[in-house]
Amino acid sequence: MTKIKILDCTLRDGGYVNQWNFGEENIQKIIRNLENAHLDYIECGFLNQKVYNSNESLFQNINQLEKFLYNKSSETLYSLMINYGEYPLENLPECKNNKIFLRVAFHKRNFKEAIIFCEQLIEKGYGIFLNPKQTNLYTFQEMLELINSANEFKPKALTIVDTNGAMKEDDVFKLFQLIDENLDKNIALCFHSHNNLQLSFANAKCLMKICTVRELIIDSSVFGMGRGAGNLCSELIVRYLKDNYGANYELVPILKIIDEQIYPIFTQTTWGYSFQYFLSAVNNCHPNYAKYFVENQIISAEFINNILQAIPDDKKSVYDKDLIKHLCNLSKV
Repeated sequence: MTKIKILDCTLRDGGYVNQWNFGEENIQKIIRNLENAHLDYIECGFLNQKVYNSNESLFQNINQLEKFLYNKSSETLYSLMINYGEYPLENLPECKNNKIFLRVAFHKRNFKEAIIFCEQLIEKGYGIFLNPKQTNLYTFQEMLELINSANEFKPKALTIVDTNGAMKEDDVFKLFQLIDENLDKNIALCFHSHNNLQLSFANAKCLMKICTVRELIIDSSVFGMGRGAGNLCSELIVRYLKDNYGANYELVPILKIIDEQIYPIFTQTTWGYSFQYFLSAVNNCHPNYAKYFVENQIISAEFINNILQAIPDDKKSVYDKDLIKHLCNLSKV
């Protein structure tokens, strides 16, 4: 049976809710309690060029992360995400801590350049996760090209990224089959979902059922924290793996995070199911289109659905604020 692992991305993907401003002490406590919960990976935030603020889970260099990782006995591994094109290679020194991985997210249009960037990171000694955004929008041939590239330079993992929250179990199954049949068996498969259709948990369970040989890594966040519809809840997947796979996770430390760090944020800025994000997923549109409707208090479901259907196919996957504003104004005339 496959080894199933959890990667908690609260400090990174959850940061879209509060602009990554968790507070330095809270960042420390979240990491400590996720370690105490025995989670396999903690994604601690983004690696970018923004001026460093110790209260935010945004880092200018890896040394700034090191001060949060003082539990040397923990078996937990750590990661930071780089959006391709937002962090220069020369800013990264040779890897000195093999417990820190880098996850590189990229758009399909930057695929070839991103692969070269990842190869260069591996030459510096870093373990790499490939995170192709909107993975489900790749054609069969594009996906094979990506897989063949991964087989050549061997990242730690290739991630299925459901950016739009639009994938259903059948989509997950078909994409898994394509990847599993062609990807080197020593490369793990990772799954990052968004809960627009309320299917994050079901899709994760689907993968856990069919991925019987390859290492599988499931992304989640505490209390599902994430923009819009949010993500798979860490507490749900922890309890499920304990009950059904005998996993050695601890639930109570995650509940402490909910009580002390996450729920106070939720009372100020909520996330979770909304029909705006549901409709953006149904129409396979970037979730920022849903965010536009929410922020502008557009609450007619039929109106929103008509607008999303009017977006040209080549504009659906990349958010265009001017376009959505124009379409809304036209429809109001």
